[in-house]
Amino acid sequence: NGIVKVMKRRPWIKVLHKKQDYPDNYFDTDQFLNGLSKNLHTQTYSFSELVVTSGVLTQEFSCVCLFVSLYWFVQEEWLPPLTLFVSSLLVTALGFAIVLLMEGSFRLRTSFADLLTDYVKPAVLIILFLCGVSPVLKTLTESISTDSIWAMTVGMMMAHLLFHNYGSEGAIVSSSISLNAAIFASVCLASRLPSAFHAFVIVSCAVEMFAVFPEFRMRCKLHYPSTLPLMTLVLVLTTACILAPLSATGLVFYLLAAFFVTFICPAWLVRLQHLKNNIYGPWDEATIQT
Repeated sequence: NGIVKVMKRRPWIKVLHKKQDYPDNYFDTDQFLNGLSKNLHTQTYSFSELVVTSGVLTQEFSCVCLFVSLYWFVQEEWLPPLTLFVSSLLVTALGFAIVLLMEGSFRLRTSFADLLTDYVKPAVLIILFLCGVSPVLKTLTESISTDSIWAMTVGMMMAHLLFHNYGSEGAIVSSSISLNAAIFASVCLASRLPSAFHAFVIVSCAVEMFAVFPEFRMRCKLHYPSTLPLMTLVLVLTTACILAPLSATGLVFYLLAAFFVTFICPAWLVRLQHLKNNIYGPWDEATIQT
């Protein structure tokens, strides 16, 4: 009787709203692998796309090398701190004007007083604050040995590059940690400069380079994505020209690192794309399609 009863059972159907003569956890073994799918949501990238996208990482790496090179110029007294301060202010003002033009903020209804209140006033307050605390920043890490200062600077700059927001979401991404690490590295370097004004110039340059400049690059990428390769090329060439008088070995290592990040890593990823194998099937959690 049991065998006849089993034979009279209707075929199992994968539905929940219908009562069937099967246990709730039953699944037909013949149909189990019918729903197997591979690489449903896998996105493939071309080499040119990856080269352009990797330029964001190359830009930030170039900014770190550029900042350290400028610090070395100031420390060796090859570049007057006042010249660096005025130049950085002019470049920042030029970038600010470009952002206003891109976002259409230069309109007749935008008064000069509004511009002063929204943008110029906070910038002046930041400069005055840095100028006031520069004697403290100069002596903050003065008692630490030079070797420890360089070790902390390297560690903080690596943390800055590691936690920096390159445009993708992730658990490791933290703009605040990245910025604080870069500023702390600049404070460490400022303690080895001869005066408080030198420390003020270096820290203010770090604020402009690691806080303001990434925002400018993000706005340019948002409004004009085609400018990303050009900006990468300009940053690499500028850093190379400033780094060349300091160290030929450092220049070679910098160019090799930039070439590796910009071209070798994308080619490596393109070559490994065909090895990706994601499987989907009835064992996955149910999702509501909208």
